[in-house]
Amino acid sequence: MKFLSDISHSIGSRLVLLVATLGTVLLNSHFLGESGLGSVALLQFGLLLVTGMAGFVAAGAVVFVRRSHKPSQLRKVAYLWCLLSAIVASVLGSALGIIPSEWLIASSVLGLMQSIIVFHSQLLIAGGRIRTNNQLQIVQTFSLLTSTLLTYLYFGINTPIGFMWALAAALAIALVFSIIAMKGNWESAPTSGSHDANSATPLLFRYGSQGSTGSILQLLTNRSNLSLLNHFIGTAGAGIYSVVYYGVEAVWTIARALAPMVNTEVAAASSSVERRTITSGYLKRTLMLTVSLTILVSVVPESIYAWVFGINGIAVPLRILAPGMIAGAISSIIAHHLSAIGLHIWNARTSAIGLTVLISIGWFAIPTYGVAGAAMAASAAYLSQAAGLIFALLKEDPK
Repeated sequence: MKFLSDISHSIGSRLVLLVATLGTVLLNSHFLGESGLGSVALLQFGLLLVTGMAGFVAAGAVVFVRRSHKPSQLRKVAYLWCLLSAIVASVLGSALGIIPSEWLIASSVLGLMQSIIVFHSQLLIAGGRIRTNNQLQIVQTFSLLTSTLLTYLYFGINTPIGFMWALAAALAIALVFSIIAMKGNWESAPTSGSHDANSATPLLFRYGSQGSTGSILQLLTNRSNLSLLNHFIGTAGAGIYSVVYYGVEAVWTIARALAPMVNTEVAAASSSVERRTITSGYLKRTLMLTVSLTILVSVVPESIYAWVFGINGIAVPLRILAPGMIAGAISSIIAHHLSAIGLHIWNARTSAIGLTVLISIGWFAIPTYGVAGAAMAASAAYLSQAAGLIFALLKEDPK
C-alpha cells in the first residue's frame, strides 16, 4: 500500500508542479514578451550549468553512496564542491558565451543555492523519503510563482531582473525548507544496512563524475538550442523555444515523477531479475500516460497556444518534438535504473551522443527553419539517447 501511495503522491505532486510552473510561464510570457522570455531562459541555463557541475559530487551519486555511508559523511565535501562549482561553472559559461555576461553573478549565487537544495533532495530520495522530497519541489515551485506574481504586480518590476529577484526569493525559501527537512537525519544509518567507515569522497567523485558528466551533457542537450537560437535569430527565438520546451517538460511529468522511485527501488534490489521487473513496471506506466499526453499537446491548434501564452509559433515545434517526448520519457526511467546500479557512465555516453546529434542538426536547421529547426534537432537527439540507453540496459543488466 505504501508503494502505491508513493506513486500516487509523486504523480499528484508533479501535476501540482506542472500547474504552478504553467502559472510562472504565463506571467513571464505576458509581462516579459518573447525577448524577455529568452533572457530568463538564458539566466536559468546559467543556473543549471552550476547545478550540473555541482552534481559531480552532490547529485546522482548520492543515492548510490548512501548505501554504505551516513549523510554526515557526505556533507562537507558536497558543500565545498557546490561552492567551487558556483564560481567555476558560471565564469566558464560566461567566457564561452553560453550565458550572457550580465547573468554571471546571478548564475553563480542562485546556482549555489539550487545545488545545495539538490544535494538535500538526493539525500531525501536515498532515505526513501519520497513525500518529503515531493513537498520540497512543491515549496520551491509555488514560492517562485508567488514571488513572481508579487514582483510583477505589486512591485511593478516587469523585467528579467525582476524575475531574477523572484527566483532568488523562491530558492531561499526552498533552501530553508530542505535544511529543516534534513534536521535530525544526518546520522541516519546507510540504506543497505552495511556501514563503510572509509571516506565517502572517493566514491562520490568516482560515481559522481560519471553521473554528472551525463547530467551536464543532458543539460546541454536540453538547453543548447536556446544558445543556438539566440546566436542565429536572437533572444525572441530563444523565448519561443523556452515555452515549447515547457510543453516538453509537461509531457515528461509522469516520467520525472516515477524516475526517483526507480532509482530508490532498483538500488535496493538484490538481483538483476528483480531490477528488470521493477523498471519494466515503471516503463509501462510511464509510456501509457506519456503517449496520451504527447497526443494531447500535439492536437492543440496554434490559435489556442497563442491565446494562452500570447505568442505565436508553438504548435508546430511541439508536433515535431512528439517522437522525442516519448523517447525522453523512456530515457528518464532507464537512466535512473542504470544510475542505481552504478552504471552512470552509460548516461554520460548516451548524453554525449544526444548532444552531438543536436548540434550537428541544429547548426544547419536553426538558421533555415528557426524554432522548428531547433525542435527537429532536439527530437533526433532524444531518439538517439533512448536507443543508446535501451542497448545499455539489455547489455549491462541482463535477466
